[in-house]
Amino acid sequence: MNDNKDAERALSLIFRFKDCMRRYKAQTEDRGKKFVILGSLREYEARNGRPVTVSEIARISGLAMPNVSRLLKPFEKEGLIRRDRAGRTVSVILTPEGDAALAAQRDLFEQDIASALGMLGEEERSRYLACSEKILSFFESKLENLTAGETGC
Repeated sequence: MNDNKDAERALSLIFRFKDCMRRYKAQTEDRGKKFVILGSLREYEARNGRPVTVSEIARISGLAMPNVSRLLKPFEKEGLIRRDRAGRTVSVILTPEGDAALAAQRDLFEQDIASALGMLGEEERSRYLACSEKILSFFESKLENLTAGETGC
């Protein structure tokens, strides 16, 4: 087994997945922006047990606070998110309309993923998911060590 060749192959697959997802999202009405942003907000909340704050979005994304606020404004105007202030902390929360918009796109995307996974046998699917989770966990752990406690990629 050649570890370098396997690493090159894995890296190629990651880049191909990323490019494929970008092109896949580009086929949607808003180029996938709603799905990505709303999905990221929901995923953060599920993993951390609380909504993300504007300052966390800025820190994780590397964007300045005014830019984060500017990017969130259209979602707020559409009624997809709301901002809740508690002292100096501003949390970003999906509204029921945001949940509905996310669910609609998520259902379509999940159907496509289910079709792709359906090409695998039950054991292959189980191994693929377990291995993917293990690899992602490795990178999340490495990132967490580098960024002093931020979670997720």
